[in-house]
Amino acid sequence: MKPFLLLSFNVALHFFLSTSEAFAAACCGGGFAAPSIISGDEKAQFTSSYSFTDVVINTVDARGIWRKWDEKQSVMVMQLEGAHLVSDRWQVGAVVPVIQRSYMGQQYSGLGDVSVSLGYEYLTDWDYNPLKPKGIGFLQLTLPTGKSRAESEVGGLDSRGNGFWSIGAGTLLTKTLGAFDVFGLASLRHSFAKDTTNSYLQGTLHPGWGGSLGIGAGYNLKAFRVGTSLTWFYEDPIDIDGTTSYMGSVERYATAMFSVSYLSSTQWATTVSYLDQTLFGSPINTSLGRTVSVLIQKKWNR
Repeated sequence: MKPFLLLSFNVALHFFLSTSEAFAAACCGGGFAAPSIISGDEKAQFTSSYSFTDVVINTVDARGIWRKWDEKQSVMVMQLEGAHLVSDRWQVGAVVPVIQRSYMGQQYSGLGDVSVSLGYEYLTDWDYNPLKPKGIGFLQLTLPTGKSRAESEVGGLDSRGNGFWSIGAGTLLTKTLGAFDVFGLASLRHSFAKDTTNSYLQGTLHPGWGGSLGIGAGYNLKAFRVGTSLTWFYEDPIDIDGTTSYMGSVERYATAMFSVSYLSSTQWATTVSYLDQTLFGSPINTSLGRTVSVLIQKKWNR
């Protein structure tokens, strides 16, 4: 693959990985950030991104009824990510988001859930087989550095993550066919219970399993790439056992993304994307937003 095709594909793919989940539940917990993965032939990469989300549907209840309020919430996310090879097939990565929510003149900001990952290229593309994809498996540990919506005392406005220790695994498959590229991502994770105390709640939060499934494709033209992807998300209910017991509801939604990437050199690239959660799927127990994001990525060749 030509260098500009490889880098523009990897930038768009990286944007799909990092934003599809990080901006998933726009109003509530913020979702889980997908791992930072080197999908090409580089030895290291560093990415910074900024996104602005307009929460157009304030809540979708457990019955799937959409509710839109006059006052809208907005969410801004600044995210730093890095990944580095430790051998030909092993790599490590980290994601650090900072989240700010605004609603009716109130603003809350702080660190979101930080995650670290370990990846392994179990399907290589060294022989350029016309049918076999490249496959990267990963393990991801998420730290509860952000507050969950269940812990919030202001209706979730100060929530900046899911707020639980969690461990997950997944796989990324990629394939380039001439000027076209396709990819898929599947992940599964488990979150662990935690005790919490505030003016509204004293007890134990019991999350469960969650996961995502995404597909995407793009077309490369000289220094540009245009692409699209669709990702489905699922989260088990969060039950509360304490002074007041509460049985939660499952959460699900789908995020569509449209992106344009520009390769300014063999090592630098920029991607502008639009994400919309109102187009596909049958969402329940969530909010829905529309997001505009800008990503800048630097890569180091082997």
